[in-house]
Amino acid sequence: MIKKLLWLTFYSLPVIAFAANFTEPRAQAVSVPLPPSAAMPMKVVIHKSHRGQIVSPAAASGSVLNLRSDGPTPLQVKAYVRTEAVDHGVDPTLALWIVKHESHFNPRAKGDGEASRGLWQISKIYHPEVSDAMAFNVRSSTEWSLERIRAGKASEWSTYRFCRTLYEDCPF
Repeated sequence: MIKKLLWLTFYSLPVIAFAANFTEPRAQAVSVPLPPSAAMPMKVVIHKSHRGQIVSPAAASGSVLNLRSDGPTPLQVKAYVRTEAVDHGVDPTLALWIVKHESHFNPRAKGDGEASRGLWQISKIYHPEVSDAMAFNVRSSTEWSLERIRAGKASEWSTYRFCRTLYEDCPF
């Protein structure tokens, strides 16, 4: 009974917030400047064990991972999120858990009736300051999301907030 009540509450909140959003003026879209390290392309070496290993551009040989292209693979996205989480001082297990359960490592994912979008499923309703272009961009959405997590706002993601209630494999 409690699980059904939580499920109903969880899925009805975006609809209520979407309806309430029309009563307030819209905020201006703000673009977050990327740090210099995000502008530099990285190289990813994927071994037969399917585990991504990030190496320095000078030491790597092979193709450059271009996250701006239309189709980075889930393994490339996973390796990128893991590396960025470590660089931002965020537990990579937490970052990968959220991305896996929100979008299955798909940067073009849409959810909640297209109110949530991108790799991190950033809500248009709760975060109108995040443009669609930013939400669907792997680099900028990861940067924005990791900063939110580092600021102690991981509970904004329902997969983290309801981890123990909804997921049997919850590591937290």
